[in-house]
Amino acid sequence: MSSASAETARLARLIARGALKGALATNRRAARPDAKHGFGAQPYVSKVGVATDLSGAPLFLFSTLAAHTQDLLADPRAALLLEAPTTTANPLEGARCTLVGRVEQLVGVESDAARALYLTRHPGASLYAGFGDFSLWRLHIEKVHYVGGFGRAKWAKSGEYLCAADGLADAQARIVAALNGAKRNDLQAVFAHHTGRSGRGQTVLGLDADGLIVVGGKGVQTRIDFSSPARDVRGWQARFRSLVKKTRA
Repeated sequence: MSSASAETARLARLIARGALKGALATNRRAARPDAKHGFGAQPYVSKVGVATDLSGAPLFLFSTLAAHTQDLLADPRAALLLEAPTTTANPLEGARCTLVGRVEQLVGVESDAARALYLTRHPGASLYAGFGDFSLWRLHIEKVHYVGGFGRAKWAKSGEYLCAADGLADAQARIVAALNGAKRNDLQAVFAHHTGRSGRGQTVLGLDADGLIVVGGKGVQTRIDFSSPARDVRGWQARFRSLVKKTRA
């Protein structure tokens, strides 16, 4: 893949990694073809909660009663718009990405793993996640459109977007325990260096190939990204050590 295309995909993935919500576009199940104009299904957009799996694919917790879920059961094609935080006066200058593909309902072990990841980012959803009409869904990405601001729009392929570090899923609990325990001082120093705020009370919520998410006592989540994605557990640990060294420079 070209370096430019890979960087475009990574910028989009970092937006998705940090997102907690997005706008999901589906095709209305109840829409009828417009005989006069020849139009097909009517697009429908809804605000949805979002988390990502270790590869960066979006995860959702949907009720079968929701309009968008009924749409997906009839037609799985969808697009998800995600935005990066911005303080610019013109909101259209902020970075965003649109992930295009098909949304699939998860079952069995995949559903259990996705539920754990989703509830980590959305702990409040535990109040209804166990209801019988709720289930986990994942967007199977086919293509990605990234907009970095005015005149900065590029497409990338799903293979360029998806990224998971080898062995990180198995090592995740151990690394999180270490960072929240013996290496807590390093974590707090990295947080303070990254945000300019005190790292006291911050703990690791989750991690992936691109970095980690920490959470404070009030439940505020902060994303800390690496300069490049890790390809395995050693690579992840090396990148975190690099962040620690920067706090001492």
